Amino acid sequence: MRLDDDVLNVLKRGKNLLALSCGVDSTALFFILKSNTVEFDIAIIDYSLRESSIDEVAYAKKLAKEFNKSIFIKKCHLQKSNFEKNARDVRYSFFKEIIKKGSYDNLITAHQLNDRFEWFLMQLSKGAGFLELLGMNKIEKRDGFNLIRPLLKVPKEELTSYLNKNSIRYFEDISNSDKNHFRNLIRDEFSNKFIKNYANGVKKSFSYLDDDKNLIAKNSTIKSIKDLTIIKRTNISRVDIFH
Repeated sequence: MRLDDDVLNVLKRGKNLLALSCGVDSTALFFILKSNTVEFDIAIIDYSLRESSIDEVAYAKKLAKEFNKSIFIKKCHLQKSNFEKNARDVRYSFFKEIIKKGSYDNLITAHQLNDRFEWFLMQLSKGAGFLELLGMNKIEKRDGFNLIRPLLKVPKEELTSYLNKNSIRYFEDISNSDKNHFRNLIRDEFSNKFIKNYANGVKKSFSYLDDDKNLIAKNSTIKSIKDLTIIKRTNISRVDIFH
């Protein structure tokens, strides 16, 4: 599976860190990056929630040793209340710490087409505008690094098929079946079923929407100087805020 040229150009110029969980998406991305001759190291967090956590970390260590990669591991225990937000905060704080200490240029995450559509539906259900609905971008500039999501056009089923076809081991996160979490409810009841039947249409729609978003951003930009971008005011408060 070949990655897009713009993503490959960024990854092959920089030092890369892959956020690994040993689930379907990130395990597939590990081997896809390898097949695209992208060099990277890995970081994994053990939230100590599942019995399989020990095995997942052991598998990550095995991959790191087998393919000569540096591995960074964080073990933590979080309260169940507001777990998703707290886990995200801990996760990105850990990644940023590694990026700063190791002078990494890019953080690679395994968000795929199902994730992007799931996000779209979650924002749509709450009431959202154009920029919030699109949410995830393939390449995003963050404070001191690039966040790269190479799999946004790839359905989860395709990644599962890739792993099974190549007899690659991965782990299933049983917590994804807990529909008390809004994200899991949207995923199981709506997004995965829709993507299964209409993946190509969703992929095309996001591509058109991304083109529209880039056109809007291009027409509103006055000047870019290194990391500084000067934006023309539109007098539409929501647009100005998100620019």
